[in-house]
Amino acid sequence: MNRTSSAAIAVTAVLCAATLGARHGPQQPRTALWYALLRKPRYTPPGPAIGATWGVLEVLLVATGYRLLHQPPSSTRDKALGGWVCSLIGLAAFPWLFFKRKRLGMSTAASAAMLAAATGTAAHARTIDTPAAVMTLPLLGWLGFATLLNGDLYRRNS
Repeated sequence: MNRTSSAAIAVTAVLCAATLGARHGPQQPRTALWYALLRKPRYTPPGPAIGATWGVLEVLLVATGYRLLHQPPSSTRDKALGGWVCSLIGLAAFPWLFFKRKRLGMSTAASAAMLAAATGTAAHARTIDTPAAVMTLPLLGWLGFATLLNGDLYRRNS
């Protein structure tokens, strides 16, 4: 796939997933109030830090997708891209589950699934494009933390 097509697909895919997810974020006053009233652990980051982190991670997701799409077709590339696509599905679905549906248990499972998908992306990408695998590492760290945090929110607010 040529560079322009790879870039267009990666940007469009991440932008669509992020936009879908953002529709159900804590921007609405009722949702913000619900989130503010949750019993949270002390290690919960402030909202702006979460938003800034996701901004960086989305840029890395675009770069990872671009690099993977630009690799020659292979089963390894397909597996890495499959994990990347599953991560984008989670990016779109998590806010809907957590903020819109207020399903803390299901959103914890979605976060864990995203972590598994991103792990698959990194594992398969390392054999075909080391920079793509390395760019997945911050996402793995964040999703590990987010899954722990979300599980704690579920236990405290069930």
